Amino acid sequence: MEDSIDEYLDDPNLSIPDMIKKYDVPMTNGEKKKPKHNFRCVNELHCRFSGNCSITVETRRHCSSCRIKKCFAVGMRKESIRSEQEKFMKRLQLNKTRRSRYPEKTIEVPALMSLGNSSIVMILSSTDRTHINNVTHCYDQFSGEPSSSTYCSTPEVLYLRIDEFFNRKKPIFINFISYFKHLPELQTLHVDDQVSLIKQNIRLLIPLNYAILKTPISSKFRSTYIQTVGCINNINLHHMFQSLSNSFVDFVTYDPIMIKLLMIILFFTTNPLTTRSIYDAAQYKQLDNIKQIQSSYTELLWLYMLEKCGEQNAIILFTRMITKYLYLQIIIDGIDSIIRMNNDIHKIDSLIQSFLQLT
Repeated sequence: MEDSIDEYLDDPNLSIPDMIKKYDVPMTNGEKKKPKHNFRCVNELHCRFSGNCSITVETRRHCSSCRIKKCFAVGMRKESIRSEQEKFMKRLQLNKTRRSRYPEKTIEVPALMSLGNSSIVMILSSTDRTHINNVTHCYDQFSGEPSSSTYCSTPEVLYLRIDEFFNRKKPIFINFISYFKHLPELQTLHVDDQVSLIKQNIRLLIPLNYAILKTPISSKFRSTYIQTVGCINNINLHHMFQSLSNSFVDFVTYDPIMIKLLMIILFFTTNPLTTRSIYDAAQYKQLDNIKQIQSSYTELLWLYMLEKCGEQNAIILFTRMITKYLYLQIIIDGIDSIIRMNNDIHKIDSLIQSFLQLT
């Protein structure tokens, strides 16, 4: 069926014909002998209420019986009954069952990770791998490649005021935001929530983005020398940002996919507790949806790390990444204070001011 079922579920004017008494779903002989797990016997479902519940995206889980009636009324096939969340939870359960059949295989960690010739248990499903490939392609297409192709490095030291420094970064910010805007999960959220997530988290994630951009040996981002002028105590903001991005280069060198998934998880954070954010989690219109998206990506990253390096090493690596990010937030707090004390902040591009939470 080409149309999304959610479009029908969200239509309160769509009624179920009274003539529908049974669910005439054709089944093959094989299906009759062995019903599919994602098709519950309709005879076992009974409405607990009036028998004609209003089924929308928000209320569809309140009554399974009326939901299935409405699905079949609009021509839904039984293969499409299961929601995306149900599919994800089923896949997660299968992955957990699969992992329990194998002994845990761990390896020694000299610095970050060194897998050597260790044999790895396959944990990710084909859907998981497709999802990861899509994330990687999306980043390369909308952030990585356009940022690298348009960036100009200079051999001499650049002395820049704070407004010149951040205005120079504007294309990187825009490309990075474009990447997140092309994530299907973000597009499902209310536009106000999309804007709030971008404004709250993008300045925190920029150092991770630069870590990915500068990791290739041939990267032009490695040969840029900048000294910011006019900051309190002659502090060089470029050096502070550079140190933050460098702290994630080892992770990117080991496996850039993990950092790309981590960035998505952190992007869907509504309350970074160690930063003085002007945004409150209570202002989000679809907070539960945001948490669900973040949880699904957290599960995906964890399964990926389990498959790549085993549970013990995955715990060590994940702990290191989160610890680095918590430290990053503390440093960003200090950078925020330095920026606000500068006399040239009014000259910063208005869009960048919004990202820096100056407006």
